[in-house]
Amino acid sequence: MTRISFIALAASALLLSACGSKSESEVASGTYTDPETGKTADYRITSSDDGESGKVSIKTEDGEMVFGGGAGNAKLPAGFTPYPGSKMTGGFSASGTQGTGGMASFEVDAKAADVIAHFRTQAEAAGMKVTSEIKSGDTMIIGAEKAGDGKGGVQITATQSGSQVNGTITHGGG
Repeated sequence: MTRISFIALAASALLLSACGSKSESEVASGTYTDPETGKTADYRITSSDDGESGKVSIKTEDGEMVFGGGAGNAKLPAGFTPYPGSKMTGGFSASGTQGTGGMASFEVDAKAADVIAHFRTQAEAAGMKVTSEIKSGDTMIIGAEKAGDGKGGVQITATQSGSQVNGTITHGGG
């Protein structure tokens, strides 16, 4: 999977530099074969001028990963809603034999403590227990897990920058 990750990073660079129409258009696609294992992965890279629908997708026999810029790629975990007034700025999602997961990034005019409180309430309502809390400078982070199986959880990061919060929600489930 390390080689596939390398392809994903290289594809991201192409994605960010590619130009196209407002609609999503293919920049590159193909199949990669890992020379060590012989396993294959199909990839597809798309782009758009507005930056909202460009993405990279990689599909293997174990599952698929899709990521890119813009709100269309930001996926929150089930039961979670964005902080009021926030703008989703990017993210990725992945699914495979071990479950699903992803990351969503956002920005909002708010206080980091209020953003964290919003997502803490949603995590607890989803049956998760907050297992870690960190405050370092202008950044606050909480982690929450589903009880018992240890396969589902979230991590929320909120960094205060003036009147704005830049944040991420990383999630994985079994």
